[in-house]
Amino acid sequence: MKINYSMKLISPANTASLGNIDKITDIGVKIDSKGNPIIFGKQIKGILKNTAISFRNALNLGDQKEFIKKFFGEEGEDLIEKTFNKIRFSNLTLSKKSKNIIENRYGIRIDRKLKTTVPNSLFNYEYIKAGTIFNGSIEVNDSIDKNELRFILACLFHLDYIGGLKSRGLGRVEILIEGKSIKKLDEIVNNLRENLQNKKLNSNISNEELERYSYTLKLKEPIILKKRSLGNYFYCKDIIQGSTLRGALIRYFLKSGIKLNTLLKLEVSDALNGEVPLASNFQTKYEVDKNGKVSKDKVIYTEKEFKNIKLERKSLSILNITGNEFSIGMDSRTKSAKENLLFNHEFIEYYDELKGEVLAPKGLLKNKEYIIYLGRLKSKGFGKATISFAPYKKQEKLKLEERIEKLNSQIKKEKNIITFDLNSDLILPFNEIYDIGEQFKMLLPFETEMKFDSKRSFINTDTLQGYNIVNNLRKVDELIICRGSVITYEIPKYKNYLEELKGIEDQGLGLRKYEGFGKIKICSERGED
Repeated sequence: MKINYSMKLISPANTASLGNIDKITDIGVKIDSKGNPIIFGKQIKGILKNTAISFRNALNLGDQKEFIKKFFGEEGEDLIEKTFNKIRFSNLTLSKKSKNIIENRYGIRIDRKLKTTVPNSLFNYEYIKAGTIFNGSIEVNDSIDKNELRFILACLFHLDYIGGLKSRGLGRVEILIEGKSIKKLDEIVNNLRENLQNKKLNSNISNEELERYSYTLKLKEPIILKKRSLGNYFYCKDIIQGSTLRGALIRYFLKSGIKLNTLLKLEVSDALNGEVPLASNFQTKYEVDKNGKVSKDKVIYTEKEFKNIKLERKSLSILNITGNEFSIGMDSRTKSAKENLLFNHEFIEYYDELKGEVLAPKGLLKNKEYIIYLGRLKSKGFGKATISFAPYKKQEKLKLEERIEKLNSQIKKEKNIITFDLNSDLILPFNEIYDIGEQFKMLLPFETEMKFDSKRSFINTDTLQGYNIVNNLRKVDELIICRGSVITYEIPKYKNYLEELKGIEDQGLGLRKYEGFGKIKICSERGED
C-alpha cells in the first residue's frame, strides 16, 4: 500500500549537510545530482521511529520493541519470516521546481556566563525558504491492521520539525497525507483500505517450462551496491549484477504469494548500457592528432606504444560513482551520536535505461512495469527501480564462426586464435589461483590441443562477497575472474568444437550461472581506430 504525503516548510529549514569543498559554507543543504534540495527517506524514518517510540510510551501501548522491529525492521529478516511489514520510505523531492529557494544566513555563538560572543564563532549556513513543499511516500504491507495503520499515520502527522538548527527557529513543517490534514485521519484510513485492490498474480505458472525475456531497468532513486567495506566506509559496485536483480525479483514475487521453489528457477543477467568494456581495450595516453586519442585492442595490436605514445587501459566501469551518503548511529536514550558510528556509503545515480535478459517460469512475467528495490538502505530512500519485460529477440551481427574468422583476419600473423571475453564475473570452483590459463581450461566442456596465449590475455581476478537473502546467511568469499577479462588460446582444431563453443555462449561457465555469472562471448567484434 503506497501512501503519498506532502511536507510544507512553515519556517526555513536546513537539512544539515556539513562542509562543501567548492563553497565557503559551514553547514549546507543536502542536494541531489541536479542541485535541487532533497530530504532523504532515512531522515524521515529516524524521526518517525522516535515519534512512534515516544507515543507508545506515553499511551502505554505495550511492547514497543516488538512494534519497532515489526515496522522499522532488521535487515535480512523479510524472506525468513515472510511478514514484509517493514515500512519503506521514499526520498522527498520538490513539489515544484523553482530557482533561488536556497539562501544563506550567518550566526554566532554566545558564552552564556560572560554574555559575550565566543571568539571565532561566526559561522554561516544555507537554508531552504519557508513555503517550499516536498512530496514523498511511504509503503506499508497491504494486510496491515487498521489500528496500526492509524497509529503510524498519526505519528507521521506529528512530524513537526526536520533538519538542524531547530533551536534557532528552523525546520518547522506541516504534513498533509493524501492532501488531507490530521482532522481527516479516520477518513484517510478508511479510503486507503477501501481503495486497496487485491493484487492477484496469474496462478497458471509452469514449474517446468521456462521462457526467455529481455528486460529494461530504470533507476528511480540513488542506489547503494556494496562491493566491500573498509571500516565504516562502504565502496559501491560499478554494475548492477544479475544476482542483485534476481534477489529483488524473488522478493517481489514471494511477497505476492508465489512459491519459493518456483522462483529459484529465475536466471538473470547483469544490467548493461551497451557492450561490456574489455580489458584488452587500450588508448593512447595523449592525443595523437586533431582527432584525439587513438584506441587499440591489444588482442590485435600487441605493441606497447602507438606512434611513440604509451597505450593505457580504458576504464572497465559500467556505472560511475556519483556521490556519498553519510549517516550516524544514534543512542535512543541520550539522543546523541554513538562513538565510532559515522558511516559513509558511495552511491550511484543513473537515469538512462539498462538492459539485460531473464529466464523465468512460463506465465510468471507479464507485460507491465514492476517496482523493485535494489541494494542497501532500501527502506531509507535508496534503490527504487522499475523493470519491464518483453519477448526475447537475439540480436547478433555475425555468427560465431564468422567472428572467429574475422578476428584471425585482423590479427593476420597468427591463426586459430580464440578469445573468451567475459561479459560478467566468472566464479571459479577453486580455493586458490595458481595457473589461470590451465585452470580455465578445466572449465571447458571439451579437451583438445590448445595453447594459452599470455600476450593476448588480459585477466583481472578478485574475491566476491555476498549475502544469501533466502537463508539469511553471509556467503563465503569466492574467487572470480572479473567482468571484461579476455582469456586467449590458440586452438588449431577449433572447428571440431563449434557446437561446444556455442554451448559456452548459451550456458556460460563456472558457478552460479543462474545468477548471471559466467556469461561469455567468444571472439567479440573488435573495432579499430
